[in-house]
Amino acid sequence: MDIKSKINKITCTFLDTELENEYKKSEWTREKSKTTYIMIALTFLATIGLILEFGTQSRWESMGIEYSPTIALMGNWMIFSHFLHISLYFFVIFSSDEFKFKYADKIASLTLSNIFIFVSLRALFSPAERYLPESMNLYFYPVYPLFTVVLICAVMKFKFNHLLIIICCIFFPALYPFVFKGGAGFVDTLGFVIFPAIYLIFTVYQSQIKSRISFYYENLLSKGLRKYFGESLTNQLIKDEGKINAETRWVTISFTDINKYSTIIEKMSPEIAVKFLNEYFTRMHKVIKKYNGVILNYIGDSIMVIYGAPDSIKNHEISALKAAIEMKSELKELNESWNKNEFSRYWKNIGIDEVTCRTGLHCGNLIIGNMGSDDLLQYSAIGDVVNIAARLETVNKEFSTEIAISEEIYATLTDEFINKAKLEGEINLKGRSQKTNVYSIN
Repeated sequence: MDIKSKINKITCTFLDTELENEYKKSEWTREKSKTTYIMIALTFLATIGLILEFGTQSRWESMGIEYSPTIALMGNWMIFSHFLHISLYFFVIFSSDEFKFKYADKIASLTLSNIFIFVSLRALFSPAERYLPESMNLYFYPVYPLFTVVLICAVMKFKFNHLLIIICCIFFPALYPFVFKGGAGFVDTLGFVIFPAIYLIFTVYQSQIKSRISFYYENLLSKGLRKYFGESLTNQLIKDEGKINAETRWVTISFTDINKYSTIIEKMSPEIAVKFLNEYFTRMHKVIKKYNGVILNYIGDSIMVIYGAPDSIKNHEISALKAAIEMKSELKELNESWNKNEFSRYWKNIGIDEVTCRTGLHCGNLIIGNMGSDDLLQYSAIGDVVNIAARLETVNKEFSTEIAISEEIYATLTDEFINKAKLEGEINLKGRSQKTNVYSIN
């Protein structure tokens, strides 16, 4: 599907409201510091306007121009408006980010519209003498109407159709002094004011469309990365621009397998087997994520998880153990769900009462980071810790246990778990001269 079909061509917004809200929040995050600078700039302009306004009557009278009651009323309104606007700008500058996100552009829009409209109205009611070339009045030149368009486009973050209405309401009154009182010709008006204004508006239109297209692809890529690599690893990849250098770090590795997996899926169709695994992995991932684990790999039914990388976490050994225990509870709830919808018939009919899992935990120094070829990299971990954790997972079969931990994990146990740990026996590990104790957690 063409991405442009997802964008409303009139308002320049995403048709999907949720996606449009995500876009606005993303733009705000990127430009929130800019909002403060805009408010400071508007405060400066309002202050200059206020200073100039106080001397307007005396300047007019010195030039022999009548300062009528109507003009005086507008001048007083302008002075009041400048005071009010400066107060509002200061309030926004020192307000919370949430307030700025909701109201900053609206306040800027209302205040600018107010000033521009009354400046144009005063020009409408001003005597013709004010627009003689020797008066060097700004309204005589095309700068003012173009200035209104530039400032509105820079400050206002509205839907394009609303922005266009505001521009029309302000631009055409601002054009009046230039055309009618300044005596500008048709060609001058088109060439110096209208065509540049149209170009600016069209540029803003294109910018809003392109900005959303760019966001859509960035958002799609980000969500895709998070789907494949998880939250922590994706954030690290973005932070390090795709390069996560290898390092040695003390971490915890866990391996979790489904008991009798081959037997369970033996009679399943591929579609049913995939559905079964996806439901299982989804529930297990929820628990792993809760305890800040990062899934390194799905190997058949096996889940390889690392705790303590790429983000460092305290007591990752305990986090891994808590995750393993909670995964058992989560699987029990999943079994109940499968019983209710009769999905469990696929294994109950072949003599397996429920789906259970085995987990092996070990901690130690590992080399972790991006590994692979120049063209294809994978975030991975290498070292004996991985092999021992995988071996402990299979040891559960020998000891008829569900969670097997190493001596290194046992040494880190808190009071909450030390009394639940049981020494199951010893095993030989490759590369070690002495046997290693294996503990289980009830």
